[in-house]
Formats: sequence, structure tokens, C-alpha cells
Amino acid sequence: MAIHEDERFIKLVENLIDPAEVCDLYFFQRFKALLPATLFKKMLAKTSKKTPYMGFVIEPYALFMFYGLKDVARARALLPDRYELMQSAVFADEEPGYYLGMGIFNTKASTFWGTRLEVYLIAKDRETGLVSWIFIDIISDTVIALPAAGVADRNTKRAVYTTSSKGDVFLDIREDRSGRRLHVKGNISQGVRRGLDRPLWVLGNTSIAHSRELAGNTEDPFAVIFDPAEYDTALDIPLSDIQVRENTLFPGLAEPEPRKVLCFPFAQHYVADSPGCRTVVRNERNLEENYNRLAGLTEVKTFSTRGIKRMFLSTVILSILTVTVLFVLLLLK
Repeated sequence: MAIHEDERFIKLVENLIDPAEVCDLYFFQRFKALLPATLFKKMLAKTSKKTPYMGFVIEPYALFMFYGLKDVARARALLPDRYELMQSAVFADEEPGYYLGMGIFNTKASTFWGTRLEVYLIAKDRETGLVSWIFIDIISDTVIALPAAGVADRNTKRAVYTTSSKGDVFLDIREDRSGRRLHVKGNISQGVRRGLDRPLWVLGNTSIAHSRELAGNTEDPFAVIFDPAEYDTALDIPLSDIQVRENTLFPGLAEPEPRKVLCFPFAQHYVADSPGCRTVVRNERNLEENYNRLAGLTEVKTFSTRGIKRMFLSTVILSILTVTVLFVLLLLK
């Protein structure tokens, strides 16, 4: 089955992203501590049922670095029971290996907008047989969706990833609480287009999950829907052009220097499942079917904070009424 209506799909993704709603979610996220966590998660789940799809765009020049794993036993212990660590190639026609992957990019989505550093292990889903990307860490200056926490606060105020007219890349991201840091300077101008390993990049992105710590009680993977052509090729960056100045994310888990560095010099557009929703993708044909189905939709509701606003307003009014009643009772005494 061929992909068609790629322009309609791209416009669908872009239209699902409303900057005003993202700003509103940031605002209410600051008051999350005033509300019961279970109530906030239930409200997000209710919103997700009304808007099961989220737009998600990775902006041009996303950088991916793959390090050879040193402590395979430690890596296995990070995975939920459903998954087993596996070897994989990064580029097509290469020998597979055990890798720790890092993706660094600027992104916008229905519920967040900012810079993200994602750290992954590559595993096999025992139930489906699919190659899977397993998040073991996310550091971002924007809100973070996590199964165990619902919507978590940003965990860094220092997240720089940008490029220059000379092809230089500047990367400096540090987690506020721990001080863990990834600091890289490089140049991508000598990168050469190479074919990517399709099981990893295409099917792997239809089976995404989280580590034991991040997943909580949820092991089910989620899928993103996209044009497989976006993972046909990437720029293979010469390792001599990348300087890792500091990497204290997972000491001892992987080798100190990357084995593979690649860059996508174009935007990538996805439709992602909202929290609590799940699109099942079993193979590449199934992915294309879902892509064409979404591209053919005439109207899709975007994420809205309307329910959260109502809940917040109700809580404020109830608090004011409670204080007022208590004050009146004190006066009557």
C-alpha cells in the first residue's frame, strides 16, 4: 500500500497543535500541586477520550547519537518484564549491536513546545515481536508526558540545541535536580545521506514504551503514525566532527564516545496517541493504512484544556466558599 495525501496529513498534524492551548496547559500545570493527583490524571484521561490524537512535530536537524552498551545486565534490569534487550543495526546493512540511543531535538506538539533530550534502549516486545524504543530518561524544558506521573513538570531550565549557518551544532542540556549533563559541540555539514535500518526506525516507532521507573504499572506500548519515507535516510555524521565535552547521564552504562551520530535535516510529522489511548500497529502495511485513514479525515478535534479550566475554576470557587463559611461561623461565635 502506498502513502498518499502527505500534504493533508502534514496539515492535519500542524492544525492539531494550538499554541494557545499549550500556553494554557503550562499555566494550569503550575497549580497541579493544589489538586489531587488522581483527579488531575482522570481529567487528562477524560480529555484524551474526546481528543484521542495529538499532533507532534520534530523540527529540522534532530540529532541522534548511539553509544555501545557496556553494562548489558544493568540495561536489561531497566526494562519492564514484557521486553527483552536486543541487538539492532542503526544504518541499513550493518552488523547489529547493543546500543544506548539519545535523541536531541526541538519540538512542538498539542501539549508541549520546547527542547527534549530522550534516552532509549532498544528491545523486543515479547508479545508482538516488534523492535521497540524504550524510554529510560527524558530531560526537557517543557512539560513531559509520563505513564507514572501523567503530565510531569519540566526538569531543566537549561536546554540548548541549535545550529549555525556554518553547520555547527550546539547542545547543552542539564537536569536541574541532579546536575546530570550532556554537552556537545559538532558540525553536520560533512554528513552523507545513508539508508536506515527499517525495523528499528519504522516499526520501532510504532512500539514505544518506558522503563520500569517511568512506566509505573503500564507496560503497553504506544504508536506514532507517520510517513515511513521520513525514515528512509538520514545524514551520517563523521565521528571526528562531533566532540562530546561532557556526558554524565548514565555513567558506566555505555561507552564514553558515540559509535554512530546521525541527523535528520527536515521536519518530521507524527500523529501520536493521547494518554490512555492506543493505536495498534502490527506491521508497515498497518502503519500506512492508519496514515491514509488519518490523512482522509475532514475534521479532528485538537487537545483542549477546557475541562481542566472548569475543574480549576470549580476548585477555586469551592475553596472561596469554604473560607467564607468558616469566616461567617467565626463571626457568629
